[in-house]
Amino acid sequence: MGYVPPPMPQHGLEEGPVLLKTGRPALLRRARPEDKPLFLEFLSRLSEDTLRMRFFSPTSPETAADLLLSQKPDEEKVTLVVLAGDPPRIVATGEYVRAKGKDTAEVAFLVDDAYQGKGLGTLLLERLALLAAKRGIRRFLAYTLAENQKMLSVFQESGFEVRAYREGGEVEVEFEIIPSEKAVERFEWREKVATIASLHPFFFPRGVAVVGASRDPQSVGYRVLENLVMGRFQGPVYPVNPEAERKDGVPFVGPLLAYESVNQIPGPVDLAVVTVPKEKVAGALEALGRRGVRAAVILTTGFNEKEAKGIADLARRYGMRILGPGSLGLAHTHRSVRLAAGLVPLPKEGGLALSSQSGTLARAVIAYAEGMGLGISSFASLGAKADVSSNDLLQFWEEDERTRVIVLYLETFGNPRRFSRLARRIGKKKPILAVHPSRDPLVRALFAQAGVIRVNDLEETFDVALLLQGPLPQNPRVRLIANASGPSNLALEALKEGGMEVEQVDLGSTAQAEDFQKALLEALASEAGSVFLLYVPMGFAEEEAILAPLYEAQTDKVLLASVMGEASVRARFLGKVPLYRFPESAAIALARTWAYRVWREEPLVFPDFPDLKVEGARRLLEGKAHLSPEEEAQLLEAFGLPLGARGGLELILKVEPHPLFGPTLGLHLPTPLGETSLGLRLSPLTQKDAKELLAPLEGFEDPGPYQEILLRVSRLLEEFPQVERLTLRLKGPGIAAHEVRLADRKP
Repeated sequence: MGYVPPPMPQHGLEEGPVLLKTGRPALLRRARPEDKPLFLEFLSRLSEDTLRMRFFSPTSPETAADLLLSQKPDEEKVTLVVLAGDPPRIVATGEYVRAKGKDTAEVAFLVDDAYQGKGLGTLLLERLALLAAKRGIRRFLAYTLAENQKMLSVFQESGFEVRAYREGGEVEVEFEIIPSEKAVERFEWREKVATIASLHPFFFPRGVAVVGASRDPQSVGYRVLENLVMGRFQGPVYPVNPEAERKDGVPFVGPLLAYESVNQIPGPVDLAVVTVPKEKVAGALEALGRRGVRAAVILTTGFNEKEAKGIADLARRYGMRILGPGSLGLAHTHRSVRLAAGLVPLPKEGGLALSSQSGTLARAVIAYAEGMGLGISSFASLGAKADVSSNDLLQFWEEDERTRVIVLYLETFGNPRRFSRLARRIGKKKPILAVHPSRDPLVRALFAQAGVIRVNDLEETFDVALLLQGPLPQNPRVRLIANASGPSNLALEALKEGGMEVEQVDLGSTAQAEDFQKALLEALASEAGSVFLLYVPMGFAEEEAILAPLYEAQTDKVLLASVMGEASVRARFLGKVPLYRFPESAAIALARTWAYRVWREEPLVFPDFPDLKVEGARRLLEGKAHLSPEEEAQLLEAFGLPLGARGGLELILKVEPHPLFGPTLGLHLPTPLGETSLGLRLSPLTQKDAKELLAPLEGFEDPGPYQEILLRVSRLLEEFPQVERLTLRLKGPGIAAHEVRLADRKP
């Protein structure tokens, strides 16, 4: 079994927003000495039974607070708290304590009675285990009363290999906390469950309130109401406007009864669309939070980054998630929902899920997709991404049976390393296409490693999305049937460049429908995984007669066609067969689809190396701000990296930090004119990543030894994030020279 990279939360490991199992948001952070009043208030709310389960005997809040906040000089202690509500109150706390120099720590938790069963004990255990493992702790030890079945279940269901010993009325629990495949899978599963639960009110609301609804046809509030009503939302819609027009004393907006405030709404409201001016948004969110609304789409614009974060923090304190601000809205075409909550009318139903930071672009893109015959399963305009992000949506779409293909338009990344982990997992089930406006090599590396189908522009996005609605190619062989050699050669080169094997069948410019039909039947009987029919109208056959056998064919091969000279959209469905105007478009789409198939079938392998001396390296680095040349050599040797120059090709490996993408590994070839970049990848590297980074060496040098160096360096970076910069001059491949720089980190 290979190395298992530890899981990566969406936000900070020890400080940031978290989600309860129910989907309700909360805030996690380290406990502080000034938190004693919060602890006293928390402990005073707990039942005597809950306190007894934690402290094994009756304990006053004052004594318990002192115990939880105290720390002895000879021990290391980490205490986390989870806060919720407005004003924020502690609803759970967890800690680990170890004697200095030991690799075992004792762990314990305490959860508010009202919040038990919502996943907080498990959440705290996961975070404490990740923090402890980074500090060299290998196992946790816990003591609990035998009757405390809730806490015992937390340990047993954690994914760790738990050993329990009972003596009298107490149980001692012990388990290794080094990440295992099972433990990481449980972490990912629990986060997905909580994320989907948090998004459920957005996509399956029982009722929708429009805050700022208006009768003015030019207003945002009017258009939101219009889209909800005309889309036939399957639930009640509640206009909210204290200044709504009245008739016989009854407020109304259009044909709908209106309400002066959300508190007056009689039925359930899960989702609110907020269209009020910027200065009224905070007040609207507070009212929605007190009403118990769980999701809000904020269409209001004009927030800077700090203001948007403040709005998200406010919503979180009320247990509410937000989309935006500056969102164009969201849509869900499920027949039991039919939700168009924003400025985009309800799209045609289909299998394409779409997320975009740019709202206006998204509206145009949806219209373009519908013109091609592509329907939408759901759509979300992220706006400022103060809360809900594409990482959240990916997890919802992963489990959405109606979504076949995911399309993302990304302008910025909130947590690209988390995105990479999610895309690697979800991409094994469903293809993810991404458009990013920059040509940043880091973005290209991220997409390549995560299996994301990177497309150059929006037109290419939908060329590929159209083809992905059907089966994937079974093999790289393509039977290309054409009646024009020039266009056929254009398609041939694009397919070959994409790594496909092409057999051209040139029928000649005078080919009849019977010639195409015969060639098609032969292609369907061949071993080719894809059949590509290219037709240029020359007056010798009718287009319909040429194409009819193709869309009538019963096969599991990939079928596609290009008919040049059509004055239609660039690509569309002909029955169930993708039809393209230009052969290069079709060929590139097929090559992208094949590359995705290759990536999906290849396992993700993070090799492990049993000779690593991780604990020795940890002791070497402990408390140091820089390393001497001798200490650098000891660190590299601890990870099995070969020191000393040997005969062979000279390369330079550079590791540099990035505030969002994490450690980057760049491979360079020194020349008399300077260094030439051979490639760039992000840590952690899989075996495939290392192989691809060394692809330029094929035919010149055995890449095997270099590949092992790359993988060992990647492992070093994962184990010790404080290694910020690293330069290795490789020769032979041995390490002829080295330089290691440590980050300036707090101990």
